[in-house]
Amino acid sequence: MQKIKNEKELLGILKRDIKESNKKRIVFLAGHFPLIYEESGAIEAIKKWGAFSIYSLEVAAKLAIDTKNLGKEIKFVFFVDDHIYEGYVKMNSWQLSKRRNSLYKLRSGKNAKLPKKYKEILEKNGFSEKEVIRQNQNKVGREDCLFFSEKILRKSLRKIENACAREYTEFIEDKTYFRKEKDYIVTIAPNMCKENICDVALDKEIRGLSSSNIFMETINPSITKKELFTFGRGVTYRKD
Repeated sequence: MQKIKNEKELLGILKRDIKESNKKRIVFLAGHFPLIYEESGAIEAIKKWGAFSIYSLEVAAKLAIDTKNLGKEIKFVFFVDDHIYEGYVKMNSWQLSKRRNSLYKLRSGKNAKLPKKYKEILEKNGFSEKEVIRQNQNKVGREDCLFFSEKILRKSLRKIENACAREYTEFIEDKTYFRKEKDYIVTIAPNMCKENICDVALDKEIRGLSSSNIFMETINPSITKKELFTFGRGVTYRKD
């Protein structure tokens, strides 16, 4: 695991990995954020984890420009942590489910749009919802959602005890969304997922994956994107 000093080094390494990849399609897993639950509904808390959620998508969108110039197909995928803050509110499972359902329906369908900030980031770099991989959540009105629900990914029948690793493995191994023989994935994930993804999913469960993996801190909501490189465990990198 290599520690990254700054954004220039980060972009340089990832550009090199993408250029050297012989895969036809590059998938950027970035912009990961949690849901918080309020009486008004499920809220897309893209600032809850400090600079991470927005900055990770900014990095991915910048890289996507160079990737497009290489003649490769580009896709973005958005994981939503819709479980971590469930226990922080006095709501039963039905109330939580009702709020999630309304939000995911809003972000589903042919004309569905990303949250304003995310839409702006993609459009600034020449991309849109057309480049987003959509999840069939197997619920009415949620057959083509712009977001991947972690709760749904966790329901995978794969015999992986670690829930976070099970989510990641389910996405990678489901050929509906990702094909290891033609796809290269650039994952920018929270540091709290590092051991789950690296030590379990990558080292024990997944074979034949070509990937670049970046991990950043999410524990301080006031941290700036520049401080991500020095705060806590900083920004780290692993290639598979």
